[in-house]
Amino acid sequence: MIDIRLEEMTRRFGRTVALDDISLDFPAGSFTSLLGPSGCGKTTLLRLVAGFEPPDGGRVMFDGETIADPSSQVPPERRGVGVVFQSYALWPHMDVEGNVAYALTARGVARSERGRRVRDVLATVGLDGYGTRRIEELSGGQRQRVALARCLIAESKIILFDEPLANLDMHLRAAMVEVFRGIHRRTGATMIYVTHDQAEALALSDRIAVMDGGRILQIAPPTEIYGSPVHEKVAGFVGRSTILEGELVGTSGGLAMLEVAGHRFAARTTDTARRGRACVLLRPEGLKLAAEGMQARVISSIYRGPVHEVRLQISGSDHSVVLDCVDAPPVGCMMHVAVTDAWVVPAP
Repeated sequence: MIDIRLEEMTRRFGRTVALDDISLDFPAGSFTSLLGPSGCGKTTLLRLVAGFEPPDGGRVMFDGETIADPSSQVPPERRGVGVVFQSYALWPHMDVEGNVAYALTARGVARSERGRRVRDVLATVGLDGYGTRRIEELSGGQRQRVALARCLIAESKIILFDEPLANLDMHLRAAMVEVFRGIHRRTGATMIYVTHDQAEALALSDRIAVMDGGRILQIAPPTEIYGSPVHEKVAGFVGRSTILEGELVGTSGGLAMLEVAGHRFAARTTDTARRGRACVLLRPEGLKLAAEGMQARVISSIYRGPVHEVRLQISGSDHSVVLDCVDAPPVGCMMHVAVTDAWVVPAP
């Protein structure tokens, strides 16, 4: 396990600042997802850790040792880092065993030892008996497992994932999430996972760093990122959300009283919240149809399988909210929406 630290990391491409003075720790054995929209800097950060990009400012450290700064850097092949790419990066002229064993072959490991270790690592990723298969004979999920096996056989203490599931269908992505979680439990490697898919980030990692414009907006466990975002952009990007503007009229014991469209309800808040205008985050699971609450009109309903996603326009407001119902009310009817959970997004 390797502890990774980035200090005041900056990377520019011409006039574009891809990373803007980022300082970030990846504790040994942690699994951190870098989450954000395209162009936010997450892949650039990953490439700096891997050694594929040099920093323009700051430094990268492994276990307290500087491995990259603007004047010098340790080359990628000497960092002990494994990378699993979106494109798999497998050699089509080799079979599965040849791809997985390549690092051992380059080191001069004996054939018998190579064979044993390849069989062991293929069993670990669920490809026992696939050693003689050609790459073109494999599904996308199987190719991704081969790419992961190649990292594991090299005994990488750091494994980086660059949108590894983007090319897979929904069912394969779900299966690979379980594979990645299992590998992390068994190896204890420090893992950094780049994705724009919030569901993957929430399911996989013990920490999520949400990025925007080359900066870190928030880094925290998934439950905090989802339930208690510290920035309005995080609240809007992660999960299904409605952000309303209301009046904070009082606080007590970690709860605030909000007034929105003439209706009052309690919301979780920080100790620093102050009276006045405030933004409040509402999730579908924190809302329900009730006899009392905010009056609203049903404006749409989308069937999502087990539930209907219902959108309602709040009376006397330009805002709408979304909640899930087993039985969808008719479009156009008036209802009352009760708030069972909400979060006051901290002011910038």
